[in-house]
Amino acid sequence: MTRKQHVDAVLARLREHPALTGRVFQGVAVTDPATGKPRTRYVTLWVGTPRRDVARFTGPQSEERYRLTLHAVSQLADDVGDLDDAITEQLLGWTPTIPGRTCRRLVSDGGDEMQYDRDLTPPLYWIPSTWDLTSEASA
Repeated sequence: MTRKQHVDAVLARLREHPALTGRVFQGVAVTDPATGKPRTRYVTLWVGTPRRDVARFTGPQSEERYRLTLHAVSQLADDVGDLDDAITEQLLGWTPTIPGRTCRRLVSDGGDEMQYDRDLTPPLYWIPSTWDLTSEASA
């Protein structure tokens, strides 16, 4: 299984962007160790088990399709938009390098409108987006 390699490659790519360094988490964003308080500006990455298919009629070439869900989160509406723009800048058209795999460019599957949760303390805005990553075993 190569799930971890795919997730690690995407996390590393996102963390290269100056606006995202130190702010990208797989799953739940952990408490800020400097303050001990919940984070108020971050990006989370969620990914499930990939769909695996036989991709070629001529042999058992396996294809893995990962659906990535990202959430850009901030206390400020403009800032959450900036985080979402940084995600797009890092991932749109990018092709991961995974040992033993041949990856295709990441494709945005779209996103939803900005949302706001005032039941949280502090209240937060977030923008969800989804991305598709497809890879197959190298020849």
